[in-house]
Amino acid sequence: MTTAAASLTDEAHQRIRADIVSGQIRPNVHLVAADLAERLAISRTPVREALKLLASEGLVIATGRGFIVREHTKDEVREIYEVRAALEEMAARLVAERGTAQQIHAIAQIGAHHASVARDDRAVLVERNLAFHNAIMETAGNRLLARINQRNSEQFFNHRIAELYSDDEATAAIQGHGQILDALSTHDPDAAASAARQHVLEAMEVTLRTLR
Repeated sequence: MTTAAASLTDEAHQRIRADIVSGQIRPNVHLVAADLAERLAISRTPVREALKLLASEGLVIATGRGFIVREHTKDEVREIYEVRAALEEMAARLVAERGTAQQIHAIAQIGAHHASVARDDRAVLVERNLAFHNAIMETAGNRLLARINQRNSEQFFNHRIAELYSDDEATAAIQGHGQILDALSTHDPDAAASAARQHVLEAMEVTLRTLR
């Protein structure tokens, strides 16, 4: 594969994956290389190669007639969240132990703990939620932990999941951010770890209850 072809494959891979993870392309949708190539303004061959890469990552499934976006089973969703809970728990503990006041203030400035976020468009909730959790993971200062978390995070679709939340559940999620932030601000590793784990497990229960 030439450098130019590899570059086009990478571009198609990143753009299609972003559409899947964001929820713009839904689970069980049949992906047609010709249609994707036209929409992305990229030739079909790089798009086909990109779809093969996505299949190797578990985001799409190869069929005899193309590819479909994978719909996770409830057991798979539970496993994804259980791994996430362990990763987030450790990240919060590390930030409480190592984070400076300035770093924790920067996390607070994201505003993911403000009650008004629950009343905003769900896209705003997703944006603040991602920024909050990514900031904690980055501040933890463990690159391996961050890489594992990134790979695991690609397995669940944030925008789709956000649509499952009722207003009360969105409010509870925002309050969970506040509890994590309070523990970080007082540099209480045990409380931070516990709050982070509980927050993720509550999100898991919402998702399992309503995901079809």
